[in-house]
Amino acid sequence: MAYEPEYEARLIESQDEFVWEAPSHERHERGPKWYLIMGGIAMILVIYAIWTENFLFAFIVLIAGIILVLAGNEKPKKVLIQIGHNGVVWNGDLIPFEDLHNFAIVYQPPHIRVLYLEPRSFFRNRMRVLLGDQDPVAIREHLKQYLQEDLDLRDEHLSDILAKLFKL
Repeated sequence: MAYEPEYEARLIESQDEFVWEAPSHERHERGPKWYLIMGGIAMILVIYAIWTENFLFAFIVLIAGIILVLAGNEKPKKVLIQIGHNGVVWNGDLIPFEDLHNFAIVYQPPHIRVLYLEPRSFFRNRMRVLLGDQDPVAIREHLKQYLQEDLDLRDEHLSDILAKLFKL
């Protein structure tokens, strides 16, 4: 939904029910052992690709490895999260509740404190918001007024579990 810039700026300012800063994503510490194992796997895949004359696959493996190293070493940026009565603001971008399908909170202290927001649009990614020190019960009660809660989600999504497991 598009708003006039002045109106959207006022809407963003008014989303002040819950306000906190959180990292844009989790960063996993990788030691030399991780780089050796992943480098070995990449090398095996490249050798296999060359042996089978699948040069496109070899190229894709090399590009994926470079991206993984460059993006993985980048420190997550701090983003401002705001939740109010009109929607969720992620680092200055308003996402109205009408554009969201549902939400889920996965709370398994002390390690997992995550809010998932599922967009209605097929072209938008699921949002994973780290709750930090925020009260998940208060956020849940607030969001239930505007969004349907996904009660089936009791643990993190498989993609997040795999990212933690492989330190991606």
